[in-house]
Amino acid sequence: MDTKTEIVVQYLSDMHVLEKHIQEALEKQVGTTKDQADINAALQGYLATTKTHVTRLEARMQALGDQDKVVDKAKEAVTNLFGQAAGVVGALRTHRTSKDLRDDYTAASLAAISYVMLQTTALACGDEESARLAETLRAETVKMLDWVTKTMPMVTVRDLQAERDVQLDATAAQRVNAGGKLA
Repeated sequence: MDTKTEIVVQYLSDMHVLEKHIQEALEKQVGTTKDQADINAALQGYLATTKTHVTRLEARMQALGDQDKVVDKAKEAVTNLFGQAAGVVGALRTHRTSKDLRDDYTAASLAAISYVMLQTTALACGDEESARLAETLRAETVKMLDWVTKTMPMVTVRDLQAERDVQLDATAAQRVNAGGKLA
């Protein structure tokens, strides 16, 4: 494998590990949101998309001749360590769905900008196919970011009402989504 290909494979491997970490989080969230059909359906869609990302990244790495998963495994070990720490924090959380979606947004933001880096790297190394893949996967990731942005206000109000057993102004979510300026 030449140096430019190794560079692209390294970035593909980075994305592979990140997407697998996102997949694991989404699998747990799908299980914990069964009582929220609207959220659960969207998370199932995001999970399916993420699984496709993982598969496409694996296929691209293999097409480039990446048979050695040592780097990928080392990254997974570090990622799993951070994931376990996040799990401990998550177990202590209240208003879980809104905070899970916040974490999904953070992970998807990292993925989106990392796909920009992968696309740029692939183009700089002359790998048009990896660049097109990065562009496609980034666009799909941005769709999830948009959904979380639009859904978060409603979920936040719902979570707070359930946690505190208090009736809050549900129009707050509509006002945030309307994008109106507060006086």
